[in-house]
Amino acid sequence: MNNVLSALWHRELTIYKRQFTTMGLMPILTGLIFFFMFFLPYKSLLPEHEMIEVIPALVLDSLLLTLLITIYETTARFYWETQRSNGMASLYEMGRFHRQPSFFIAQSIISLAKGLLHLLIVWAILAFVTEMSFSQINFQASIVFILLGALQIISLSKIIGLLAKQVDSLSKLLYIGLLPMMMISGLFLVRGAPLDTFPDFALYLPPYNWMTGLDIAFLKGMIDYGFLLICLIETAFLLWLSATFFHLDGDS
Repeated sequence: MNNVLSALWHRELTIYKRQFTTMGLMPILTGLIFFFMFFLPYKSLLPEHEMIEVIPALVLDSLLLTLLITIYETTARFYWETQRSNGMASLYEMGRFHRQPSFFIAQSIISLAKGLLHLLIVWAILAFVTEMSFSQINFQASIVFILLGALQIISLSKIIGLLAKQVDSLSKLLYIGLLPMMMISGLFLVRGAPLDTFPDFALYLPPYNWMTGLDIAFLKGMIDYGFLLICLIETAFLLWLSATFFHLDGDS
């Protein structure tokens, strides 16, 4: 495990430095642009007491967007390139290790590290700009839901990266398929488009329950143990599914 983690970490840092504009700045700027795209019009249209309610929701959406893009680009592109460029042989030569479990665990650690780093940068910038209050946030519950959601994104990104036939498909799935998940998060719940109108089965969709649980913890300072339990089960299932049934070609 140590061999593959150090090898992939070195590879990731090398690529990150060479392509910092796309791999580093792009996720951070996308989250910030999303925030100001909504913040500036709302600030000019809404009274101050409503803006106090909207700002934390906008910050939350920006954080989720940053986390999603960072993890998706890191994980899905890695598996797509490795699968189709015969890059496995050179990676395997970096050390002796159990192939599939080590790759999945190592890439998950790298994705989480990058995703949470970008998230913290965006959060620090927005906290400074907005001077928002943190008193109502349940940090422990928020961190748990963020981590569970990040693990779900890692699992889905691996599956997409292995199944996608063309590299263009990765971007299409990100911006057409996955980004709309952000639209059901904090801002739109606050602005009066409640998800309570969804049918009951929506409670069991991974994007719904972990984002809604995070909304409650981040925006209302509470923890919903029902959403947490479902989120734990779904995260475990997605991790098991992606680690067990989706492998790199030639993997043993």
